[in-house]
Amino acid sequence: MNRYKLAKLYEGENQSGWLLITALIMIILFTSLALSIGLLTTEQYQHTKREAYVQNAQLVAEAGIEETVNQLNSNDSFSGYSTPQVFFNNSTQGKGTYTTTVTTNSDGTSKTIISTGDVYNGSSSTTPYVTRAIKVIVVGTGSSGYSVLSGPGGLIVSGTANIANSDVYVGGTLTMAGSAQIGTYSDPVNVDVANDACPTGPNPGSTYPQVCSGTQPISLGSKTDIYGSVCATGQTSTGPNNNIQTGNGGAGLEVGCTAPVSSPPTYDRSAQISAVTTTASGSSGSYACSGGSNISWPANLELTGDVSVANNCNLTINGDVYITGNLSIGGSSQITVANSVGTTRPVVLVDGTITVNGSASMIANSSGTGIEFISFANSTGNPAATPTGTDLYNSQQEQNVTVSGSVNLPGMIFDAYWSEVVLSGSGNLGAATGQTVYLDGNGTVIFGTALSSGSKTWKITSYEPVY
Repeated sequence: MNRYKLAKLYEGENQSGWLLITALIMIILFTSLALSIGLLTTEQYQHTKREAYVQNAQLVAEAGIEETVNQLNSNDSFSGYSTPQVFFNNSTQGKGTYTTTVTTNSDGTSKTIISTGDVYNGSSSTTPYVTRAIKVIVVGTGSSGYSVLSGPGGLIVSGTANIANSDVYVGGTLTMAGSAQIGTYSDPVNVDVANDACPTGPNPGSTYPQVCSGTQPISLGSKTDIYGSVCATGQTSTGPNNNIQTGNGGAGLEVGCTAPVSSPPTYDRSAQISAVTTTASGSSGSYACSGGSNISWPANLELTGDVSVANNCNLTINGDVYITGNLSIGGSSQITVANSVGTTRPVVLVDGTITVNGSASMIANSSGTGIEFISFANSTGNPAATPTGTDLYNSQQEQNVTVSGSVNLPGMIFDAYWSEVVLSGSGNLGAATGQTVYLDGNGTVIFGTALSSGSKTWKITSYEPVY
């Protein structure tokens, strides 16, 4: 074999060797890549699976809260689910159970519910794969009388606003629109509508108001509902879709019933002003409530000018307060009723407007006593005046008390003495009183002036994930 042939043979063998080595390297690389992808896929699957179980555990814990509140609304003494309650048990989700505890807080008016949700990886597993817990505070509310009460301006409920847990008195007419609702099927309420809203028109004169004749005082949209016993002077229609219903225990529309003509609650403004012992500026000095400060208002206090309670202010009220200007409550401020007032409700009397918004909170004292806010602003411009006739008609259209947002103000009363109180949003409120009451929002307002651990309706006022 000559040298040329030997060289070619060596070259072929060398190339074959390199090809083999290259192939082996590629196989190793692809194998490593496949293993890495497989491992990554497995880890991602486990992560996704755990996230799904975490979300399920959260939902199970929330279901425990909901069921416990439902039980409290049937039995105030319910202490929780000590035995695990199965929420789901299937091959896709595994098994989910919850346990709950209910304890009465030191204020005597609220309870703490802790719900623990456990999700197991399979129905036979005895060790939870994921656990989540939620703590909420609930407040019980009730009322011995009307908690929604209007004068001749009437009651307007629109949007998807709901009124729950309260009897309703309407001096004038009742107008419902959108998907508004009063009462519920399981908890019907009493509704009185006096039809005391004539003469009509922009200038009704000195005889206003008086009971209308030949008119129906309740106007109902096709998607609105009233559950309960309804006494409305002159009303014969239950609405376009039989919107006035009995619910569970109500009487429905009581045809031929005459509702009483009752004036809104009266208050002696001059007596409170005469009792003032301390006068100070509402915007400066030791009684001005600014960011992060801790302020105490003594009983029989007069604050001149406009007053703002906001910016994380912590305010304690020890008795009646008179404000000559407007009152604004908002931000993350907190107003607490001092235990020293006992069961005597403090009155915050305001000559101007009252506005509550943001995340402001108000806390009743250990006796369950809240605050009554009263605005005496009216169309005459004189808070000491007593509007009648056309002046009263004009006043009832002025929006001088506004409560908005998701309020949690259990046991607090808001009164637009000569004008209109507007509630928008949802939450918990003691009572709304005015010549006109207007609810416009997308939630349910739970009313109840009485706070106690023995009330029929419980409302969540705070929510906190524990772990």
